[in-house]
Amino acid sequence: MDIYVVSIPNTDDQMLNGLFAALPDRRVVLLEGIDAGGATCSRDSGPEDSDDDMGTRSRKGGVTLPGLLNALDGVASQEDRILTMATNHPKNLDHALIRPDRVDLKVEFQLANRATAKEIYRSMFGQLESDIDGNVERRVDAFAAKVPDSKFSRAENMAYLLRHWHSPAAAIEHCGQWVDDLLWEKKAKKESASLG
Repeated sequence: MDIYVVSIPNTDDQMLNGLFAALPDRRVVLLEGIDAGGATCSRDSGPEDSDDDMGTRSRKGGVTLPGLLNALDGVASQEDRILTMATNHPKNLDHALIRPDRVDLKVEFQLANRATAKEIYRSMFGQLESDIDGNVERRVDAFAAKVPDSKFSRAENMAYLLRHWHSPAAAIEHCGQWVDDLLWEKKAKKESASLG
């Protein structure tokens, strides 16, 4: 199935309805930035999310919660689509958006533990290293021992290993420096966010 990506922060209600109306059947739709702009914020979260505020958002542009719900399963909605939404803040999403008849499956991606780091290394280099010298498990363990438990995402682990795609030994050799650099970067971002 083809995948269509809709960027919620760059869309308003009218554009979203037009996009959904023009989508062919049997497609996957990814709503990117579903929690951006407040369109999906819980109505129970405070006075800033009142009905009056929804009207204000609509006049300023952007997707409103009623506009989003209408596009998903209003009168003009169509069947035979797989809808995927991604958020870093699931608790901020309005219950109407994620209730069981709209969302069939919720998947939470955790930070990678050491077992996951081993799995990633093995999947990326396992065949290559077994062809070289058969010491795959020794290198899998060496990599996982250098990666802190539940500090980095799967994507961060994979991005690092991809940089060393042609040299698994270099991936292990430089892993300590990568870990130090990434931990420093995360700490700096956290301090910057707390000051801002």
